[in-house]
Amino acid sequence: MKKLIAVSAVAALAATALSAEITFGIWGRALWNVAANGYDATDDSDQIVTDIHQSWGGKAPRIGLTVAADTENYGFNFQIFNNGKDFGQGDNAYVYCKPLEQVKIYVGKMDVNLLQGDACFGLWDWDRLGCVAGEKLIFKDYLDADGFGTTIVATPVAGLTLGAALPLECGHEGAVKKDGTHTLPGVLAHYAAYVGAYDIEGVGTIKAALKMLPKTKADKSQNEIGAAFELKAVENLYAAVGARINTNADEHDKEINAYARYGVNEQLTVHALAGTKLSAVYTNKDGVKKDDGLGFMAGVGVDYNLENGIALFADVRYANGIYYGVGYWGKDDNGNDVFKRAPSDADNSDNLTLGLGVAKNFSNGSIGIAFEGSTNNGGRYTLKVNDKGAADKFSWEVPVRFQYSF
Repeated sequence: MKKLIAVSAVAALAATALSAEITFGIWGRALWNVAANGYDATDDSDQIVTDIHQSWGGKAPRIGLTVAADTENYGFNFQIFNNGKDFGQGDNAYVYCKPLEQVKIYVGKMDVNLLQGDACFGLWDWDRLGCVAGEKLIFKDYLDADGFGTTIVATPVAGLTLGAALPLECGHEGAVKKDGTHTLPGVLAHYAAYVGAYDIEGVGTIKAALKMLPKTKADKSQNEIGAAFELKAVENLYAAVGARINTNADEHDKEINAYARYGVNEQLTVHALAGTKLSAVYTNKDGVKKDDGLGFMAGVGVDYNLENGIALFADVRYANGIYYGVGYWGKDDNGNDVFKRAPSDADNSDNLTLGLGVAKNFSNGSIGIAFEGSTNNGGRYTLKVNDKGAADKFSWEVPVRFQYSF
């Protein structure tokens, strides 16, 4: 009798497993810089160089494997990334449970981007030089628990989303005990995020977030308020504006960003982007630190689709020095010399970045070639600089992009 019960239990488990469809997918990208200008320390001069890397600067090619399953009450997502010759875990390794139809609980490593607001176009999908920005510019991924933790999302009524994220890789002494566990009050007070969004049918979506932050070095409390509105009422138009403000009056983290995309017709799409940093801290031309700066950036782009899967793009962006920053040599966490940037209104601290290219699309990917350029040493490779930092130099490159999905 016990054997019959055991066999029946195994059969039931097998039937349940068969009802959950497990999917496998591959996504990847690689940029081969056929030619670019870069600095050769051996010869102490600028040379023509070649390289393979990612849009975000990491090793290439990316071959990312995603294994996932979604059922009525449970699901998971697990990724493995091979970047160049490096192999390891990807952005996601989480499970979720839906104990109720209106409630979803995530646990683990997350890059789900729930409610995230982006402004991605043009050079964001090629080599991200200079002042190119895009992801999270309108609204951050507050519900990703800073990459690891627990997130609870509820949809109590149609159009309304409420969420809370508890990061569990924080290092603040008020949240982490000596044994590595986290105090719940510490996480709730200094790291958690609380988010709400409401979709107004036929109009758009309103988003708001309160992100708890650790106290400042001066032991003052601070939090981040995020807000955004996405307009969807006009056919073929997507427009969004977002703001981020630190509640501590002594901090100067204040941003307002806007993005719009309009499909003129089936072939032509235009993009526009603008951003500001208010009351920004910067160093003026005389080397004096100021806290009343206005940083700004703007960009426009065009996508045009031809026949037979041929796609063209053009993109140009500009940021002033308070937004972008003057270049200088500094040290990284390991003590290595690295080229950094700091907000400034000094000469040669602003940035103009541009690019244009063409790609051929296939059923499982695309291949393309572009030209990119960036002023004031804003390229992928640092050019020869003087003791004071970046000279007035123009960086250029010719990348070939491979992108694929299976």
